[in-house]
Amino acid sequence: MYRARHRLTTALALGLAISVSGACDTRIQPVPELDPQVVNLRNSFNFQAVNLLGVIQQVTYQWQIDGTTATVAQSPTALIGDATVFVTDAKGVQVYQRSLAENGSFTTATGVPGTWTIRLRFNDASGDVAVQLNKQGTGAVP
Repeated sequence: MYRARHRLTTALALGLAISVSGACDTRIQPVPELDPQVVNLRNSFNFQAVNLLGVIQQVTYQWQIDGTTATVAQSPTALIGDATVFVTDAKGVQVYQRSLAENGSFTTATGVPGTWTIRLRFNDASGDVAVQLNKQGTGAVP
């Protein structure tokens, strides 16, 4: 009797193990990646990323600017999750931070000309995003 019960218990345990292992998908899902289009010119920086799907990534760019302020144009489309842009001036002082979910045109704080750092942080972000920075004009030169 004991031996029959032991075999039955063992068979049930083995059957359960097989059914559980068969139900698990052991394939590793690909990590969503950021594949942006970037144009980085003196006094003009453009970043665009489309079809984001759960992206968790941070990218940093060095940008040359002759001025002390920049205009930042942000254009999100159905952007969900967390996406933020940070800008620091040539001395490392933060002159701008804003959620990329915000649509509009904004101005950085005054900073030191030279090499500025643009950092974009994405945390489970999905949708499309575009951000453009341009040296703020000082008017026409006669």
